[in-house]
Amino acid sequence: MRIGYLDCFSGVSGDMWVGALLDAGLPLPDLAAAVAALELPGLTVRSERVLRAGLAGTRFVVEVDGREPGRALADEADSPQRLRPLAASPLRKATAVAHVHRRLDDVLAIVQRARLPAAVADQCRRVFLAIAEVEARAHATTPAQVHFHEVGAEDTIVDIVCACLGTHLLGLERLYASAVAVGSGTVRSAHGVLPVPAPATLELLAGMPVRQGGLVGERTTPTGAALLKVLVHEFEPRLLWVPGRAGYGAGTRDDAALPNLLRLTVGDLRAPGSATQLVELQCHLDTATGEQLGFVVDEALARGATDAFVTPVQMKKGRPGWLLTVLADDARADAMATFLLEESSTLGVRRHAVDRAVLERWSESRATPLGAVQFKCARLPSGAVVARPEDDELRRLCAQHALPRGEVLRRLGLGAQ
Repeated sequence: MRIGYLDCFSGVSGDMWVGALLDAGLPLPDLAAAVAALELPGLTVRSERVLRAGLAGTRFVVEVDGREPGRALADEADSPQRLRPLAASPLRKATAVAHVHRRLDDVLAIVQRARLPAAVADQCRRVFLAIAEVEARAHATTPAQVHFHEVGAEDTIVDIVCACLGTHLLGLERLYASAVAVGSGTVRSAHGVLPVPAPATLELLAGMPVRQGGLVGERTTPTGAALLKVLVHEFEPRLLWVPGRAGYGAGTRDDAALPNLLRLTVGDLRAPGSATQLVELQCHLDTATGEQLGFVVDEALARGATDAFVTPVQMKKGRPGWLLTVLADDARADAMATFLLEESSTLGVRRHAVDRAVLERWSESRATPLGAVQFKCARLPSGAVVARPEDDELRRLCAQHALPRGEVLRRLGLGAQ
């Protein structure tokens, strides 16, 4: 499975996200058709190589009438610093119009013009809706009536569309992310001076691990937070994966102490296979019904558990109960623990690492007096091969030939088992 991992050590914004995609290998022209189809006049979209604290990255730039929207505020905030472009590549330019404040329906109508893949269009809609919902709560109105200011600007619309589309075009099936740096101090916005993180950003980050303090200024924008909320599957995950190419997306700010970059690493998730190291999850149950136990065991196996079973135990106050045990690979352990807490009626799950010895195993079809039968085979340490028919095959043969199980086994040369 092809995945992407976002290191948000210096925060995240829409342009940093797109810059990281471009730096990781996404060709800029691949975004051209979608940008043109938005039919937003006055745009110049380009990328440039820049240095941030001595580390090179790619900056994604959207210009309206040859100027970057909001750049005056950025220059005011970063006046001691200068941008250091290494190279630039223009994409396209159209006729200019003045920026207007838009509502949610206006923005979604613009996005619809691009005729994006269905999944990408839905992601864009969810990003804008997430921002509209938190803005509506902050200003005591409804999402449909929210006036987008910075988020409704042409550059932000392009950032969101290109971030969603670019993630899709890179073939990233799942996205993971580190804890998110949010910065500190205050930020100037259309609503005046706000604390960092801004109220909308803070609400969008609910449930995500964040790092606050140390970095001055706004490091994660509402756009960046909304993209994380919609596109990232898990934060601070335990992964077994093979990293490949890394891309660095640059923000406008240039600090000497820390590179203002978002790093995206593209790689492949390693298939669990027959792991020799597993995580054992256990919990005691004295209120679960038999039906609930059966459901939990079956569902755990369906969700990728290596094994799941229950053992009768004696619990406190003389109660008969059950010890539920689930074995899973490390990549699935957190999700499996969450599932047990939600569905098993337990109040806690214990976990620890276990090692196991695994035989080489395979399935093969063998000719028998009852026709072709699928056998499960294993090679012992001595090199000898042992085999027995799959249980589903035995059930099929019993029904097909109207024979008892013992007779089927005898005809297969296995005796009564």
